[in-house]
Amino acid sequence: MASVTFRNLDKVYTDQQTKKEVHAVKNLNLEIRDGEFLVLVGPSGCGKSTALRMLAGLEEITGGEILIGDRVVNDIAPRDRNIAMVFQNYALYPHMSVYDNMAFGLRLRMLPGFLQQLSNPGKTAEIKSEIDGRIQTAAKRLDITHLLDRKPKALSGGQRQRVALGRAIVRDPQVFLMDEPLSNLDAKLRVQTRAELIKLHRDLKATTIYVTHDQVEAMTMGQRIAVMKDGVLQQCDTPLKLYHSPANMFVAGFLGTPSMNFVMEAQVVRNGARPTIDTGEFKLSLPEERAAKLNDYVGRQVVLGIRPQDIHDKALAPSALAGETPVRMTVDVIEPMGAVSTLFLNAGRQTFVAEIEADTTAKEGAPIDVIIDPTNAHIFDKETEQAVF
Repeated sequence: MASVTFRNLDKVYTDQQTKKEVHAVKNLNLEIRDGEFLVLVGPSGCGKSTALRMLAGLEEITGGEILIGDRVVNDIAPRDRNIAMVFQNYALYPHMSVYDNMAFGLRLRMLPGFLQQLSNPGKTAEIKSEIDGRIQTAAKRLDITHLLDRKPKALSGGQRQRVALGRAIVRDPQVFLMDEPLSNLDAKLRVQTRAELIKLHRDLKATTIYVTHDQVEAMTMGQRIAVMKDGVLQQCDTPLKLYHSPANMFVAGFLGTPSMNFVMEAQVVRNGARPTIDTGEFKLSLPEERAAKLNDYVGRQVVLGIRPQDIHDKALAPSALAGETPVRMTVDVIEPMGAVSTLFLNAGRQTFVAEIEADTTAKEGAPIDVIIDPTNAHIFDKETEQAVF
């Protein structure tokens, strides 16, 4: 296996319709450690798939360098980069059996040696045996041994995805590249396959770069997550670090379900010696260590961020929040989710989404007193959208 490094990577292409230049990836600097499972995540058009395709050699690099291990691969042909890629559409040959689909890439890689050994039946048998051994091992690991004689049309979506993974595994590459490989699966199968991929990575300990626009996939699968927007890397860290300490409003709003609530017109005011957040509808007193970081913002507007999980029904709030001042809001919509209920709340000029305990007595159209956990509140600079904390 090997590490992967992007150094000042740029990709500019010309839009064929408008004839304008599009800067798809901008000065990307990122290192993926040997054996790491890193997820590139972001909305459509953010440059994540373009970065992956440049690493695979499927897109030309406009500027910068890509290294696999210590080797710069900018000018190396895709077949010589020792990577394996799993696509969204599986890309299986319909006329070939599962076995032959998995063997095809290996046969191409071993063809020169195979041809040289045609006069040596023993060596030919050895090459065939190695190919068969790799396929049988991968098929057993993916539980598709019983499918090896079938054609792709006789497989379900999940089985086809396993075959595509198996084709990548048998090559024993330095790096696995996965471009939204679960997008075509239904919700239940997606969850199941997600778990299988995590276990597979744990077994193989292979360097893996996984591209998705699904933040749930990113949070559950990645050892680290690199968040991109408009071709620019916003933040790269562990899932929990990104969730609890987002670098800016985009990362805060992109990661987490439901999305973070933002109060755009909040103001920092003095409440005695301690700065307090005044939203116009309610005031939020912050813990002393957090409030101290706002001394330079007193009298200025900021953006207040509150995750839905940090808004509690007063009647069900944790005892640690008993001393906090409740805020009265109106319940617009209730979405029962089983273990929790999602409430859409109205607080005058502002609306909030809250994730409340399922046994709440809240009713649509009725008022509710909620407690906002101040220890988990986020503050962003209104001009730069960067996190204050």
